[in-house]
Amino acid sequence: MNQLSALLFACVLCTSCAARNYTYYLIEPTVKKNTTLKEDDTLVRPFGYGSTTVMKVRWNDGKVLTEVDVPVLASGQRIVIEHGAGSPGVKTIAPMRMVPPPPTKADTSLVEAYRARGLKVEEDAPDVSITRAQALMQEATRAGNYALALEWCETVLQRYKSHPEFLRAKASLLLMMGERDKAIEVYEAAEAVESDPAVRKKLEELRKQQP
Repeated sequence: MNQLSALLFACVLCTSCAARNYTYYLIEPTVKKNTTLKEDDTLVRPFGYGSTTVMKVRWNDGKVLTEVDVPVLASGQRIVIEHGAGSPGVKTIAPMRMVPPPPTKADTSLVEAYRARGLKVEEDAPDVSITRAQALMQEATRAGNYALALEWCETVLQRYKSHPEFLRAKASLLLMMGERDKAIEVYEAAEAVESDPAVRKKLEELRKQQP
């Protein structure tokens, strides 16, 4: 009786093993593939393709600004960008010293007022918080670090090239750094956008001092 039971058990075991191939025991459960990495039969092509076609990718979390021009190839491609620690074996671009602070709700009305005057916005330049950059510029100026203040000023002017307030600030900083001729040039650019009595008076003084 014991031999018969053992024989029946062995038959059942062999039957269950035959129903499953060896991969069942190697991978259980099945590994799920990230949807980002799944390949479709046909790649979507939203752009016209050419040797100079690029797709600009930006990421700004207030601490790190990532900006990449990815070439769009006629053969199609998939690119995954990770915002984290990179591999030491991958060549990277040295980070910029100044990271434009990301815009907030407080900047909305300022940007709308700027656009309403028909002043140009460099859409390709990094977006920036005008209010935050202004506060950082003033803080650096009070500390006597005019070079740093000028850098904060430039983060705004890269995108809003005709912003009169920041043009005046740039000219004043250049003047404090001893760049009189360049300061006159920037003051004149600010006057062309929006005239200011104090700036006109300062320009007259600077012009009289010129040899």
